[in-house]
Amino acid sequence: MSNTEQARGEEYPLVTIVTPTYNQSAFLRDTLDSVLAQDYPSIEHIVIDDGSTDDTRKVLEEYTGRVEWESQPNMGQTPTINKGWQRSKGEILTWLNSDDTLLPGAVTKAVEYLKSHPDCGIVFGDTLFTEPDGSPIERSKAREGFDYREFVLVCENPIPQPSAFIRRAVVDDTGLLDPHYYYFMDWDFFLRAGVRHKIEYTPELLSTYRLHPESKTVAQAARAAPELEVMYRNYFALPDVPADIRREQSRATANMYFTSGGYYIKGGDRAGAARAALRALRAHPGALLDPGMMHKFLYCLSGERRAYREGRELYRRTRSALRRA
Repeated sequence: MSNTEQARGEEYPLVTIVTPTYNQSAFLRDTLDSVLAQDYPSIEHIVIDDGSTDDTRKVLEEYTGRVEWESQPNMGQTPTINKGWQRSKGEILTWLNSDDTLLPGAVTKAVEYLKSHPDCGIVFGDTLFTEPDGSPIERSKAREGFDYREFVLVCENPIPQPSAFIRRAVVDDTGLLDPHYYYFMDWDFFLRAGVRHKIEYTPELLSTYRLHPESKTVAQAARAAPELEVMYRNYFALPDVPADIRREQSRATANMYFTSGGYYIKGGDRAGAARAALRALRAHPGALLDPGMMHKFLYCLSGERRAYREGRELYRRTRSALRRA
């Protein structure tokens, strides 16, 4: 490598974006164009058609010579992303699903952040949630920063995956995405990665994230919720979980069940949500003494029914009394 090439590599480290795609030809052009429109000069875009039966291959043929793509027999999203990462050359990695897009300047902003924060392993920004037709809905919730401990204990994932950029060293140390997970492969990866690597937030709008109504069905919820339990069981089996987090495993587990209950409610499965609420109490009986956790318990147990509305009012009065005390 010449000195000029080395200097350019230091100034513009190669960023690899892997796009797994399956039967999303209607959205694929938007995704590909959003990467091609980036102002960053060193991008490797690997697109893998995972056995699509629609017009995906036809769309990809239009981009031959502009993106690196291939078609393969169907093997699933997570193994496809892993395949792309394994063959990639980038110092910084991410994946962009074929119904999401990068906003102008996203890669440049992420690289500049990582270059100016050398101790940061993963940086993420905000995303713009959209309708299936691309119409804006709302921006992801702005935050002051990212607290890994809170991330684990509260069991809520604030990281919009298409807005997250990861150093290759983090993937080499943490391992690839776990193919066990169908819904939460990103969440699981961030949990594992955060044990030894800093995850930081930048208040930049980096991507769009398309929401689909089918993701809210009972069948989807029934499949998503149990993944959380497996994910947390596997996480706390790791040997290097920080001691301050391990001491609060029961609290984290209870919140995991409450989050699981929320997925059941979104899918219309109130019985599943109630079971999750009771499991939360068994994991952490002290939840009844915590107004915030009590709020979650009542929501999972009663959903939007009258008991929940009355309980929510009790929760608000309790919070007000505690503030005055």
